[in-house]
Amino acid sequence: MRAALASGGALLLGGISTGEPRGHTPEAAAAQAEAVFDMLEARLASSGGGLGDVCKITMQITDRAFRQAVYAVMGRRLLGVRPVSTGLIVNGLDDPHALFQLDAWAVPGGPHERLRPYRSTSMPYGREHQPFVAEFCMAVKAGRDVFLRGQTGMTLDGVFQGTGDPGAQARVAMANVEALLAEAGAGLADVVHATVYVTDRAWFAPVLRTVVPRFASCPVPLTALVVKGLAAPEILMEVDVRARVG
Repeated sequence: MRAALASGGALLLGGISTGEPRGHTPEAAAAQAEAVFDMLEARLASSGGGLGDVCKITMQITDRAFRQAVYAVMGRRLLGVRPVSTGLIVNGLDDPHALFQLDAWAVPGGPHERLRPYRSTSMPYGREHQPFVAEFCMAVKAGRDVFLRGQTGMTLDGVFQGTGDPGAQARVAMANVEALLAEAGAGLADVVHATVYVTDRAWFAPVLRTVVPRFASCPVPLTALVVKGLAAPEILMEVDVRARVG
């Protein structure tokens, strides 16, 4: 597990994982998730904070078959917190026995403002609803810091658009980003970092043709990654944005 303080006191707890218990089953993934959230809670406590300070989580899972088991643990452990989230399916992790890894952004001094709260059972991911129960929101405003849920071709009204078209999905995602930033009292000029995920290297061109020009007047550091999968197979891209007002 690695930790670093970002500007303004936001704490990034990165690379939290464990390879125990070993195995390649949903049950092993759930047990590892329990251990990971134990580590997260202990690290937050050692910094004088708690789970209520968590703003953003990024879940990295090595097999889509483990997603329900891991998210069920997360939903129970973060009940009432309502973080924004990004869920990735990855080819592997540093520890070859680890099935799940978590990155978490926390800002001391919560509770924070949670915008557009929702339950996983009421918001589809792609074309289908998820079988696990968890509470999330679309944006967290913690003082001057703003964290957005990873945005895809899903509109803010819960309608998936751009099936088979990564560029169309990117256009929906960036429209969502601008709308959510505005609701949090921010804009593209306040963005301090963006990450673009695609599920195929060929999708970079159509996605970045949409994303990069949006930041033309206010360039930001941008990370672009190819991942094995996102929340649903039909989701071809996702964009993560973090902002700091002013």
